[in-house]
Amino acid sequence: MNFDIDRQTLNDLAIFQNNNSRQSIYSLFSHADTIGGSEVLQDMFNRPLTDPADIRERLEVFLYIEEHNIKVGLNRNDYDFVEFYLKKHYHAKPFSVITSFLEKIIYAFKFNDSEYYVIQTGVESSLSILDSLIRYAEALQGDLPRKIQEFRSAILTTFQPKEFEWLKQLIKKPKLSAADMAKADHFFRQLAYERMKILLSVAYQLDVYQSVSKCGKTLGFTFPVVNKTNARELTIEGLFHPFITDPKSNDVEFGPGGNVCFVTGTNMAGKSSLLKAIGIAVYLSQLGFPVPAKRMVTSAFKGIITTINLADDVEQGHSHFYKEVLRVKHVAEKLNQSKDIFVIFDELFRGTNVKDAYDASLAIIAAFAEVKTCFFVVSTHIVEVAHELSSIENINFRYMETVFEDTNPVNTYQLKAGITEERLGMWIVKNEGILEIIKGALKA
Repeated sequence: MNFDIDRQTLNDLAIFQNNNSRQSIYSLFSHADTIGGSEVLQDMFNRPLTDPADIRERLEVFLYIEEHNIKVGLNRNDYDFVEFYLKKHYHAKPFSVITSFLEKIIYAFKFNDSEYYVIQTGVESSLSILDSLIRYAEALQGDLPRKIQEFRSAILTTFQPKEFEWLKQLIKKPKLSAADMAKADHFFRQLAYERMKILLSVAYQLDVYQSVSKCGKTLGFTFPVVNKTNARELTIEGLFHPFITDPKSNDVEFGPGGNVCFVTGTNMAGKSSLLKAIGIAVYLSQLGFPVPAKRMVTSAFKGIITTINLADDVEQGHSHFYKEVLRVKHVAEKLNQSKDIFVIFDELFRGTNVKDAYDASLAIIAAFAEVKTCFFVVSTHIVEVAHELSSIENINFRYMETVFEDTNPVNTYQLKAGITEERLGMWIVKNEGILEIIKGALKA
């Protein structure tokens, strides 16, 4: 089953680079040593998992790497050249012909011959890769996760015992003869081409696991825990947004008894950044990747839908409010199709008048609260809606704190329990002296 996510959500959370964000979550992890590893990472990012068993299996690999620190050596030049070398396998000459060819040019000291260079470098790079993979497989210890066991088995059983020993002997040789290179070339590009591709695939997957693990540690992320029960839950401690310098951390919690989080707060209090951080953590947890938090325990979701940076549709002639209505309708249809959807709405119905926004927000949020098979985070600038819904038990009311210091508002970026009563709109207008400027125009 594919994870349900759309372009709007990917852009809202800046999963990949887009016009609204110079940074991306993908770029935080895009540090694989090999081109093949980068391709595997891209594929993982495009395919969040939905089966909790699959997510836990991926997490087990990361946790094993962190605990044992056993890593495979990855030389990008070796892998790049071997890919090029193997692609030319259909043009490889028969063993007897290539042997005499190599002997001839070696004895003639024609070391600049391009075909000889491809064979020599391709064989040497292939042996170097095999050496690092074999060393890795033989160094593995302890209780191996199933995925690591598969990697180990692929490395150590891809070749027959006689082939394996022969290759080990070649690896140990300080200098290969023409016959050695001819035989190895024939083996790699003719007899064992598909098997070599399998080993490269293993190496690329290990590249991703190692690089992502390293990135997560550098970023101060932690690996989530995916529960083994059927209970729907999400608990995040020390959540932060990875793009913010010196970010403030917050705790959020969802469960069957509280599947809606209603966030209020003044402008610039940090509501949007909080909602984005929650969405990012949920998305990364579905990848089985480290998340921006100190601790995260979650169930698996089937999809995530966000509405944070919703633009007008000028070409279709749709107003901002109508776009919001269509987005809510889209969510409603998804809720009818699937359970375990995580939904985020930032400043619901900001594109219409206060009365309509109040009535629509009240009706929609109350309806969301009834759908207890999904989790919802909704922020609004209309505090009265929160008060009206305060009797609904499964809505958790939270606000982003703003305090006054010497009559000036200061945003703490801390999430607190309850409903804020702070209103800064007129304070900002007065503080900017707009009314005085307008009155000054009358005197001009």
